[in-house]
Amino acid sequence: MIEEQAHVLAIAPGRAWVQTIRRSACGSCGTSSACGTATVAKLFSERTNHLEVVDRIGVAIGDQVVIGISDGTLTRASLLAYLLPLVALMLAAFAARSAGMSEEAGALIGILGLCTGLWVAERLARGAPGRGRFQPVLLRRVTGPWVGIVGPRRIGGPG
Repeated sequence: MIEEQAHVLAIAPGRAWVQTIRRSACGSCGTSSACGTATVAKLFSERTNHLEVVDRIGVAIGDQVVIGISDGTLTRASLLAYLLPLVALMLAAFAARSAGMSEEAGALIGILGLCTGLWVAERLARGAPGRGRFQPVLLRRVTGPWVGIVGPRRIGGPG
């Protein structure tokens, strides 16, 4: 399971809208101070992502939560996003070449195949079957809006 911390921005019955901050992996590397890639990564500011997740634990606005997506789901989504358009491009270009078209026409047909593959991947990911399959899930609350320290919150029981 790939996990990421998020901040709850809004809630509705059974749903929560969360914000994550996209960071470069270079910050956790021990050699980032002497690395050219880390220097380039510093040029681009941290960007935020806003996601809608199913709320089964009852979060509140301001909660810090952990969301996650399974490794298999990430692999399937990657194949859909990257492999399907590439295969569509190659099949279209191969079909154009087999039909005896010129290289220019084959390139244009290949680009058309790529665009078609991207469109199909988008439709599959955003359609009813893909919407639930590729969506991250809310795993646990890290802090509530009234708790100042980061860590798991004890529910019930003594202390």
